[in-house]
Amino acid sequence: MDTDDIAVVLNNVDMFVGLSPRVLKRIASAGRVVQAPAGTEIVHAGEAVSGFRAFSPEGVEMHVILTGTATVRVNGQVVGTLIADDYFGELALIDGKPRSADVVAGDSGLTTWALPKWEFDAVVKEHPEMLLPILQVVVARLRRAEAAAAS
Repeated sequence: MDTDDIAVVLNNVDMFVGLSPRVLKRIASAGRVVQAPAGTEIVHAGEAVSGFRAFSPEGVEMHVILTGTATVRVNGQVVGTLIADDYFGELALIDGKPRSADVVAGDSGLTTWALPKWEFDAVVKEHPEMLLPILQVVVARLRRAEAAAAS
């Protein structure tokens, strides 16, 4: 997939909704396509994303699923399945805290677009308007969690 194709995918992701095509292309150009065979652990709970891992973005990226599925596990328990246009790793990318879950490629493998933390930080500095959709997603999640806790 080229940058234009990735920008189209990103336009369908809630944390990038409403951004201009120019900003979407800039974000798309900052990432890379990653192929993972079935059963590959993409992120590991407790893994740090802050700092710099010399010569490799692996482990310090957020991922948007292009094809395939992924299983999300917390403390060894399956808590969800992710499909195309879903994403993971964004919270640790934003706050720099350790990963909160394991994410493993599904039975047919997984292809993602991955954005390293340092590129995310650079794009946010260039295009702070991308923060509004991200904040809206985070607030919506918080409100859902509060409502679930209250019931």
